[in-house]
Amino acid sequence: MPNNSNLPEHIKLRYGVRRRRVIPVLVGILIAGVVSGSLAYAAFRQQNPSVSAQLLTFEIVSPTQVNVTWELARGPELTTYCVVRAQDISRTDVGYATVTVAGGSDYEQITYPLTTNGQAVLAEVLGCSNSQNMRVPPANFPPGVKIPEQVAPGVAPTS
Repeated sequence: MPNNSNLPEHIKLRYGVRRRRVIPVLVGILIAGVVSGSLAYAAFRQQNPSVSAQLLTFEIVSPTQVNVTWELARGPELTTYCVVRAQDISRTDVGYATVTVAGGSDYEQITYPLTTNGQAVLAEVLGCSNSQNMRVPPANFPPGVKIPEQVAPGVAPTS
């Protein structure tokens, strides 16, 4: 492509040689990128609706059981998986379970009897998701300790 600045002035006037406008092209590309990104994000949110959980209360029933109650907000009809755990005074896990919550209403309060292998002093909901693959801390049982079995719909981690 020849350089337009080297052309004689009468040729430029006769044929209307102009500089290319780069800024409008860049603005168009930027707008297309923003629209594409917004559509991709909306599609992702549609496929993966948000789930939120918050611990309401826990009750230490016995040295081997803690009742954990939490609220769950999610899309209706979605099966949800929540990880709950109990720890002893030294912050070592004494109970850990992945609880399956069947689809239902968009807001629920769940109470789960978490089985422990020692006296718990705290319980918590580590997280909930529509997928069994969650980013939550793994079970932290000392080596050689038998992980307590959990009642359905909860499942204890495998050693």
